[in-house]
Amino acid sequence: MNILVLGAGEVGFHIASRLASEGHDVAVVDNCPERTQRVADTMDVRTVTGNAAHPSVLQQAGAENADLLIAATASDETNMLACQVAHSLFKVTTKMARIREPDFANNAGLFGRDELPIDLIISPEHEAAKAIVKRYQVASAMDAQGFAGDRVQLLGMMIRPKGLLAGLALAELAEVMGENRVYVVAHEHNRRWKVPTPDTVLLAGDSVYLAVASTQVEAVVEALGDGKQEQRKKRNVMLVGGGNVGFAVAQALEKMGVSIKLIEFNRERATWIADHLDSTVVLHGDALDRDLLEEEAIGSMDDFLALTNDDETNILSSLIARKYKVPHVVTLVNRAIYSDLVREIGLDVIVSPRFTTAASILRHVRKGRILGMSPLGDGKLEVIEAEALETAVILDVPLKDLKLPEDTVIGAIVRGEEVIIPDGETMVMPHDHVLLVTRTDTIREVERLFEVRLEFF
Repeated sequence: MNILVLGAGEVGFHIASRLASEGHDVAVVDNCPERTQRVADTMDVRTVTGNAAHPSVLQQAGAENADLLIAATASDETNMLACQVAHSLFKVTTKMARIREPDFANNAGLFGRDELPIDLIISPEHEAAKAIVKRYQVASAMDAQGFAGDRVQLLGMMIRPKGLLAGLALAELAEVMGENRVYVVAHEHNRRWKVPTPDTVLLAGDSVYLAVASTQVEAVVEALGDGKQEQRKKRNVMLVGGGNVGFAVAQALEKMGVSIKLIEFNRERATWIADHLDSTVVLHGDALDRDLLEEEAIGSMDDFLALTNDDETNILSSLIARKYKVPHVVTLVNRAIYSDLVREIGLDVIVSPRFTTAASILRHVRKGRILGMSPLGDGKLEVIEAEALETAVILDVPLKDLKLPEDTVIGAIVRGEEVIIPDGETMVMPHDHVLLVTRTDTIREVERLFEVRLEFF
């Protein structure tokens, strides 16, 4: 595909890098010479420096031949205007735009073929809020992602010292877990993520992704020694930051009956939030004020969510929460440079709007029978949900005899409402939804497993 990416910031850079690595013809536009130079030095794509909404700039970037335009600049107005120009002058078929302002994003009547011609609206705040609520629902998980209509969950978990999985070879996993069927699809050791093999040994401090049926999530979490999940209505949450992400999360948690204390530094914003939330206690103050935190009983909180727009405030306040032994801490991190650092200092559960937004856009780029796709770990692994149609080469072969691409595993198969955690004898049947994990550089090979042969038509 010929793809035009507007904006070379955190989101645009990540999207362009992923698409270029998959063999697409990518052009990147940004008004900052330093950012376009960074793109040119890092990946094999065309770069243009200029205003992404200007017709001459889009023409220079090859908009007349583009199959897809992804507008991911820092300006909502630029993104919307660029989509209009690409539609009116260059007849670009598909246009996606990152829209941050809720006043735009929440008015669906603005967008359509007869209005602003944008086919998909992506809101970083909305995507981040969804990810945070999902992590809250499985408090002991670093990450939680749903697939196949949320019938299957991928849980990212750290191996705790003296936990059930510490020192275990994966070949022994089924015996240890008993009726709780899980499949380890990804393993991190010494900050390197890999697709594991049966002889992989899990060590304390490692991290894993487990494929598990959603109906068994609570039982699996309890079996792994993190304690039975408490009823959510009884949980006490301290939420720092009342921006778009914090406000959206507070709204979602209120609907779940959670007791929330929200700290917002800006007085005017704090007043506005208090007027628009029902049961949340809104406090005007500094999240790094130890006296305030102690006065509001940070030590008795079950969850601490650091969701301000400032990474440093989020990281420092999360470390303070750790000092007060809050069991579950979630840290919002916008800048890529902090992503690895925060885990090294003991903050395991992080959410990156850059990462969640890019993942959402990339899921919509893929075609064919690939129904969902999302990065795992450090982004070098990918989880793929695909539907197996009649005559696909993946059908009717025991998994132990199936020639999968290197470093690829099938973690779950969804057949109707049934979730199958497979073994070597399991076979994929027509119309099954298959959940695979593979390296990003083998995605094309995985896609070929689901290609439909000519006799199907």
